[in-house]
Amino acid sequence: MTYHCNVNTRDELGHLSNTLNYMATKLADTEEYQRNFISNISHDFRSPLTSIKGYLTAILDGVIPADMQSRYLEIVIKETERLTDLTQGLLTLNKLDGKNTRLSLKNFDVQQVIRDTCETFEGRCSAKDITLDLTFYEETLIVYADKGKIEQVIYNLLDNAIKFSNEHSTIWITTDTKGGKGFISIKDEGCGIPKNCIKKIWDRFFKADTSRGKDKKGTGLGLAITKEIITAHNQTIDVISTEGVGTEFIFTLQKGA
Repeated sequence: MTYHCNVNTRDELGHLSNTLNYMATKLADTEEYQRNFISNISHDFRSPLTSIKGYLTAILDGVIPADMQSRYLEIVIKETERLTDLTQGLLTLNKLDGKNTRLSLKNFDVQQVIRDTCETFEGRCSAKDITLDLTFYEETLIVYADKGKIEQVIYNLLDNAIKFSNEHSTIWITTDTKGGKGFISIKDEGCGIPKNCIKKIWDRFFKADTSRGKDKKGTGLGLAITKEIITAHNQTIDVISTEGVGTEFIFTLQKGA
């Protein structure tokens, strides 16, 4: 239940009323977020747990023939890996929460990090005949940031781009500099994001499954982690997307010495 003060005067009492109403709205929004968060996390944990329990019970009860058990045990292993990813994602977000996030800042070439990360996706790109097109501003782009966390940002964004790209398409990764900052862009030719989902993609567990492809195996935490990491660096990340055309993520980093 939400309470509001119906005082419309322009004096101190009216100002106090507006302040209290604003606070009440913010509290209601926080409670709604907490309810949605608990609902989402419960769903994402319940699904693999139900699957694991069902298959193991069927094996123990002899419902699944012995020659088929290895196949279902492989499914159980995949579901436990999914739970591990969820748990690790939540732990990562918990470490990033708050104003005292610890960053190990140093100078490094972010373009080399991009090259190394692209190499880890060679198999997936080959399977979908996706081309990674790298266009760099100069031979090196030295930035001052937490290398490990920026590696995770680039990995998350490339993982998303590949996941939602069409076969026989191209993903463009470009770098540029302006005003003492490095700009990194990752652009795909995928299915795009609906306008009504753009602001929600940074929310934990959010998955626009109906529009961003058929892959529902993700944890829904990748972009939330990405946003937290860039925010911890006091930098920005933006998204430009058109349904049926593709999506581009652009983030900034402080240039190094």
